[in-house]
Formats: sequence, C-alpha cells, structure tokens
Amino acid sequence: MIENNVTYKRAKKKGIIELQLSSNTKKKESMSNVDERIIGFIHKDASIAKGVRIGKFVSIHANTRIGKNTVIEDGARIYEDCTVGRKSIIGPNAVLRPRTRIGDNTIFGSLSVSEGDNSIGNFTTVHAQCHITKKVTIGNCCFIAPFFIASNTPNITSRKHGTSKKIPDLLSTVIRDYVRIGINVSMIPGCSIGEHSLIYQNCLITKDILPYSIVKGGKDKVGRIIGKVSNK
Repeated sequence: MIENNVTYKRAKKKGIIELQLSSNTKKKESMSNVDERIIGFIHKDASIAKGVRIGKFVSIHANTRIGKNTVIEDGARIYEDCTVGRKSIIGPNAVLRPRTRIGDNTIFGSLSVSEGDNSIGNFTTVHAQCHITKKVTIGNCCFIAPFFIASNTPNITSRKHGTSKKIPDLLSTVIRDYVRIGINVSMIPGCSIGEHSLIYQNCLITKDILPYSIVKGGKDKVGRIIGKVSNK
C-alpha cells in the first residue's frame, strides 16, 4: 500500500501519480498519459488526510475527502463528492458512487456497492457483497451481513431502458442506530427499520419495523415481528 505522506503530496503537487511496477521499481508518468484501468489514480482535487493507506488499482475522484488513518483496499473505486471518515476501511473492489457519506470507524466490505446519495454512520459494518441503492440512510453502530439489498423504485417497469420517460421519484430507505441484519436480507422501497432491531437471515422487509423488534421470515420470506429485543 502507498502511505499518504511525502510521496502523495509530491505527486499531487506535480500533477502526477506514482506507478508501482514491482516492489523495488517505481516509474512516474503524467496523469494525462495513464489509463486508470491499469493502475488507478488519485484526482488532484481529492483530499487525503494523514495516515491514509491506499492499495493498488484504486481510483479516488474529484472533491472526495478521506479521513485520517483510513484504509482503502486494492481495487476500490470512490467517485466524486464522497466522504469517508477517520479510521474506516473500504474493502477490496468496493464501489462508492457520487455523494456517498461514510462515517468514522466504519467498514464497507469487499465488492459492496453504494449507488450514491447515501449516508452510513459511525462504527457501522456493511459486510461483503451488499448493494446499497440511492437514498439509503444507515445509522451508527449497525451490522449488516453479506448479500443485503436495499431498493428505491417501487415499479421497475416505470421506465423502459433507452427511453426519455421521466424517472419516478426514488423512495428513501432508513436503517436506524444499533440495527443488526442477518445474511441475505432485502428491503422494498420506502421502508425503515427502528433502532436496536434484530433481523434474521433470508428476510424480505415489506413494511416499517418498530424499534427493538425481532423479525424473522416465514415460508414466503416476508419478515414478521416475533418478539422484542431487551433494552436492559
């Protein structure tokens, strides 16, 4: 990984990036002559704080801010106007599309995707291969297991691909603080999960979930409240 110290500052000042060809060989080329698919890049207007570690084949686009002591793993793509807080981890090949906000001490797992205009709080883990669609808010101290999917469009036939028909308004999805979600859970558009709730694996969330709820799917996988989490 490349430590964010003199090496990065020198590269940013000269408008170049550093190409790591091997453990002992380095070559520098102008930004305009480099293909990001081969080596990745850090845009000159990105803000990278001290102590950040950046892996190979990473792209960090314009007006993005990365906080102190954060780790950006190999192959990650962070698009325009994103914010990643302090001491967070962006996993291998993860994708953060424009205007994703990630807090401090948060993990965004490998191969997970945030489609942009999202907010993820502090001390939260979004595990591997999760799909966070647009207009999703995830609170603090949450745990989301692999294969979670949040959706935002209630009618997938509302716009045919390749037409100019107006895209319908997207519905917001909210996961409040201290929520724990098991593997392979999906949420339909516009739902919310109350704080401290526990969602069992393989559930489909089709309505708002009250705080401190325990939710388990039936044979149809639709999540139903089966109890309450103790608040002691």
